[in-house]
This record gives sequence, structure tokens and C-alpha cells, in this order.
Amino acid sequence: MTMAEMVSEVSFMLGLPANHNVEGLQPEQAINIAFRELKRYMRTPTAKTVPYQRRLDLVRLNIKTDNVLSVFAAYPRMGLTLGTIEAGNVFQVAAAINTQSTIGNTAKLNIDPIMTELAMAQVRNTLATDFQWWWDKPNQVVYCAHRDPKPVSVTIKYRPEYSDVSEVTGDKWMDYLVRMSTANMKIALGRSRSKYRIEGSNVTLDGEVLLSEGNAELEQMRGELEATRNKLTVVN
Repeated sequence: MTMAEMVSEVSFMLGLPANHNVEGLQPEQAINIAFRELKRYMRTPTAKTVPYQRRLDLVRLNIKTDNVLSVFAAYPRMGLTLGTIEAGNVFQVAAAINTQSTIGNTAKLNIDPIMTELAMAQVRNTLATDFQWWWDKPNQVVYCAHRDPKPVSVTIKYRPEYSDVSEVTGDKWMDYLVRMSTANMKIALGRSRSKYRIEGSNVTLDGEVLLSEGNAELEQMRGELEATRNKLTVVN
């Protein structure tokens, strides 16, 4: 939702023309204030797959984040697709070696060096790390190294950093943004309309009502968001 669409919706909720209001208050300010506060709660991770490099510049990759959660090969090798030697299964290799000659007599074949090398390979595959990465937060760079064969692409999982209201997606967050913006506008309008009181006038403004409603709605939403943020999530 663009800023113009947000302004139109907030103005409609308050009964104001989108292009004019008598107080001269700008809905854009209320929306930006709500957006700045709401960003603290929008922590849903996202992921992006990019070509593998040893040095990944997040700025050039158009990734805006304050926390990189994980980096992994986009298409990792699966154990079921490995050959017998690649998998380091020494027992399958031993069973697969033909130790008989063409005339049916058992030929002597020393497979001890082969088995030793495969056993060492199996230990290396078990203990060694295929993929390592490190995030240089001040420079917004991710350094990563992968054992041969290197992957074509890697997937970066991160928490996005939002810089514009148009980047807000999902019905939940757009609904909260409209509600918080409307509450901020109610507070601003309420303060503006309750500045002065004309004694004996037949016309009264709803400044105090708007101020009360805006503060109550804002506190309610903050309570809902805090409860969601503090909810315990079990990760396997």
C-alpha cells in the first residue's frame, strides 16, 4: 500500500477529505510515526537466494537487514545422491570390489590402503564443516566459505529492515499500520480541537473525545503487539 493510499484510508476513517482538513494537519506525519513504531514488531524473517560468492555485499544485493539469521547452500548435496566413494561407505565399497579372476580362482587383492583412505574420508566428512559463514554487520557484508564442489547459489535468511510504508506487506501489518495511524491522527486532532474553549457557544468540537479515543486505541494496540512479541516460540 502506497503512502497516498494510506492517507486516503486514514482520512476516510476520520471523516476528513483526503486533500484538505481545517486543522492543516498532515496524515503523512501520523502514518510515519505509526510506521516507525510498528517496525519494532515486524520481525518476521524472510529469505533471498543469490549467486554464491566468498564475499556477499548485502547493499549491492538489495538486502536491508539488522540481523542475518543463517546462510546455507540453496541446493545442498543430499546423501542419497552421493556415490559409494563420495559417501565414504567403506562397507559398500568392500562388497563392490571384485576379488575373483576370470578363471574362477580367487585373486589376491590388497584393499587395505583403499579401505584406510575411505575410512579417513568418512571421518573427515563426519567431523568437517562443509559450509561456514560470518556476518560483518558494520560493513553489511557476509563472508562464506564452502568445500568443493562449491554451490551455485546460497540462501540468506534475515530479518528485513523496512524504510518505507510501501514495503509493508500482509493484511495483519497493513491493518495495524492503518489503525495506529488513525489513532495518531485522533490524538493530533484532539489536541488541536481542545486548545481553546469558547464559553457560551452553541458549537462544540470533539477534541476531548478524539484525544481519549486515540490514546485508548494506541495503548490497546501496543498491548496486543507486546503480547505477540513476548510470546515464547519453540525452535527444534
